[in-house]
Amino acid sequence: MTLLTHLVLDPHALDAAIQGKHHVPLVVVSWLIALIAAYTGLDIIKLVGTAKRISSRWIWLMTGASVMGFGVWSMHFTGMHAYQLDFAVSHAPLLTMLSMVPAVLGSLGVMLVVSSQQLPHRSSLLAGVGLGVGTGLMHYMGMAAMSMPAVLYHSLGLFLVSLGVALGLGIISVYAYRLCRQEWGRQRARRCALISALCVSLAISGMHYVAMQAAWFVPDSNASSMSPVDTHSYWLIYLIIAGALMMALLTLIATRVERRVLTSEHQQHMTRARLLEVISAIRDGIVLFDDSARIRLCNKAFEKLLGWDADESIGRSVWELSYVDDSQALNHRISRALEESGEWTGMIEAQHRGGRYFSAWLSVSRVCYVDTAECDYVALISDRSAEQQAQQRIRYLAYHDSLTELPNRRSLQEHLEDFETYASDEAPLALLALLDIDRFKFLNDSLGQDAGDELLRQLARRLRGWVDDNLFVARLDGNEFALLTPLSTSDRTSAEGEAQRFIDRVTASLSADYRLHGHTYPCRLNIGMLVFSPQQRAGTKRLLKRTGLALLEAKRERSGSPRLFCPTLEKELEDRLTLERELQLGIANDELRLHLQPQVDALHQVVGAEALVRWEHPTRGQVSPGHFIPLAEECGLILPLGDWVLQEGCRILGGWRKRPELYALKLSINVSVRQFQQPDFVDQVLAAVHRHDVEPACLTLELTESLLLNDPQGTIEKMTQLRRIGIHFALDDFGTGYSSMAYLKSLPLDTLKIDVAFVRDLSRDAHSTPIAATIITLAKSLEMSVVAEGVETEVQRSTLKDLGCHIYQGYLFGRPVPSEEFHAMLTSVPRLPAHQ
Repeated sequence: MTLLTHLVLDPHALDAAIQGKHHVPLVVVSWLIALIAAYTGLDIIKLVGTAKRISSRWIWLMTGASVMGFGVWSMHFTGMHAYQLDFAVSHAPLLTMLSMVPAVLGSLGVMLVVSSQQLPHRSSLLAGVGLGVGTGLMHYMGMAAMSMPAVLYHSLGLFLVSLGVALGLGIISVYAYRLCRQEWGRQRARRCALISALCVSLAISGMHYVAMQAAWFVPDSNASSMSPVDTHSYWLIYLIIAGALMMALLTLIATRVERRVLTSEHQQHMTRARLLEVISAIRDGIVLFDDSARIRLCNKAFEKLLGWDADESIGRSVWELSYVDDSQALNHRISRALEESGEWTGMIEAQHRGGRYFSAWLSVSRVCYVDTAECDYVALISDRSAEQQAQQRIRYLAYHDSLTELPNRRSLQEHLEDFETYASDEAPLALLALLDIDRFKFLNDSLGQDAGDELLRQLARRLRGWVDDNLFVARLDGNEFALLTPLSTSDRTSAEGEAQRFIDRVTASLSADYRLHGHTYPCRLNIGMLVFSPQQRAGTKRLLKRTGLALLEAKRERSGSPRLFCPTLEKELEDRLTLERELQLGIANDELRLHLQPQVDALHQVVGAEALVRWEHPTRGQVSPGHFIPLAEECGLILPLGDWVLQEGCRILGGWRKRPELYALKLSINVSVRQFQQPDFVDQVLAAVHRHDVEPACLTLELTESLLLNDPQGTIEKMTQLRRIGIHFALDDFGTGYSSMAYLKSLPLDTLKIDVAFVRDLSRDAHSTPIAATIITLAKSLEMSVVAEGVETEVQRSTLKDLGCHIYQGYLFGRPVPSEEFHAMLTSVPRLPAHQ
């Protein structure tokens, strides 16, 4: 019967219009066919992208489009047979087969677009539209191929919806693949293919079943009732389903095999040319030679390092190449090592073919293959000349001074060790001297560090002028230099004389005037010398220590004459260091004591005392203050020592305040320059006064004139702060320093103390009396009191009284004693008759 197809708005208005029912299992099968076919076609895309030839690319494109198109057509054919009607339906073979063409073409368009490197929006849109149109044409051509005793009508609304589903889901399918690939790249093409295949299968199935829902059938009035079941038709369906699945499966297998082949080819594509390219890119020279020592290949770096061209070298024996001075001997050593252990490595002095030598690292190893008993050998040679130069430079800097280019302390130490190690038993004595530029810091401060550096460089050049096979010179650090030379005799007296004469000649050349940035600078040196016997193996540190002691002594003497080391210097230093450690322990272990020496007025009444520190050593006994106080000044212990004296003095003074008979007594405490210069000195004094409840007016701090020279303004500020609370100040040893009268009148002083040197000579030196009289007159003019120290005789006291001094301190009135004895002595001080 001829099939008539019509579009209607309301199929329910048709008389006797019917619709079929879907067989659910076949519906599911049809969707799965569409999914598998779409995935298979899209999975080929990665293979298309890796194809290197255009023909291979088109073969895979057509294969994928055919599989995908056939699968889409199979889904449609299966879906048609899943639609069951009450009358028999057949299909026109030619038109049914032609309906496959739009599906294949639509699939080909999709694959062409998504297999390209770029996925522009316009191409993606056209591919989606093409897939939708191809699917729609396939479906409606298949519907037109139906032969049945009925008239086919389509609901216009659902007809349009089916086309919209085909176009919309087709576009979504292409864009889904596009977005997935942009997010994950080609490395996850399978995941992209699966997601896009789901969209494609939904597009095809959705379009098909919406279109089938739009179909209405009006049977002919004279059509006889026929059974819808057609066994031949079912076998055809199964055959098509199996064919589609088999095609998809074979295609998937083919793509997997092709990918493995491509991967294997890529991995095995390291041909000789590519291997040579890789080897040529290596900066070290590489040579491959066989068991007969014939060169099989070499790289560009080998040609550059040794000057042998690859074309000339390949095929030649390694034994014919000259790459070191004695290549044959080295080749024999390498051959023996390869036979024994299969490798040889070492540093060589390689020779370029043009005659240039350079340091190189050579490594030769045996290469054994798995599939054969043959062996090859690979040699690797690398240029180490830059590394060697860097190491030499590092070693030079480690043993030389960068400013003067002279050897440094480390070099001197090793030279001394070698000097002692290799000295024979008959070797003469040797001289080690240390030179120090006097007042070098003053030069840097006045002319600048550049001038100081220039002086060091010029002095170093003069020293190098004395260098010979026997004399070694070095710069140790700062402005200190060293000389080491053997002498010509083993007699110590003669050797010392020879050393003195040699140093005098060197000093004369080094002390000549220098021109420093337009200034003439007369250089003065401090020199310490040590004459020693190399055979005694005294050790480098000990030799430098002894010479340093001699230099230190020369600095103290400041005479400009070289100072020769003698054993007493070392003993003095050791004693000094020992005493320093013991003083530190003595302060911590409360071995110090304050002794008080009374100060009396003209009526022989005790008006106060001076606190004098004493050290009661547990083994040495009483240590003289003249011995340990200068030591404390030099080593920095004067700060804790001064703090202890301040605290202990305030403690004693606080105790006096609680006793009526001692309440008015004053106590003088000596303060060192370094102690007074501490930033928190005022806070320290105030804390001690408050801690021990001291009456400030009874405390006198004794300062020395040297304090005024260091920081006069800071001294005045601190004294003024303490003076405000009532603390008094005395200037000790007045007349022995260099204090300015201008500062003297500005200082808030209360007392001047006449130094013991003037008091002692009052009865013997005619000049001492006028000096004492001047000091007393000056004090009165400045409204200060005067205390005379060191009064030991009645004649001295009487003279001082006649000059106007009425407060005395000295052995005539009492020696320094512990505070307990001082308290007991207050009631038994001898009352001498008052003199007018």
